[in-house]
Amino acid sequence: MLRSRLLVAALAALALSLPAHAGESPKSATGADRFGAPVTVKKSVPIAKLQKQPEKFTGKVLRIEGVVKNVCQGAGCWVEVEDAKGGSFIARSLDESVLLPNDCKGRRVVVQGTFLSKPAKDHDPAAHAGATPHDCPAPTYVISTQGVELAAKK
Repeated sequence: MLRSRLLVAALAALALSLPAHAGESPKSATGADRFGAPVTVKKSVPIAKLQKQPEKFTGKVLRIEGVVKNVCQGAGCWVEVEDAKGGSFIARSLDESVLLPNDCKGRRVVVQGTFLSKPAKDHDPAAHAGATPHDCPAPTYVISTQGVELAAKK
């Protein structure tokens, strides 16, 4: 009896975390579309700091925010985030578990992930199911995406 109650509670919690309709993402507390894990890091790291002292952040979970400058046109596995000063940084879902819509360019974005000096695996753009082959950036440093909040379309 207790076991079945736990199962029902777990299924209910899972149902609440899933989108209401196919193709719809869950919403964050701010009403933004959420992809992957919730963003829990409160303070953003300026992109300029990441670019000036990348070794200081290697291995740390951090948050960046800005506007989507570019996004993977295949599966949506990477996003280039541009800050107000024009600096930009690539966040990539190395295991392709966090995929963004390829029409999100220009939207406000918050990304949380682990800062890495090299991607954990080689990326094969032709491996995107159903996607046409395309060029993906190959930065020296990348944020391995855990969660993303994408502001609603205007």
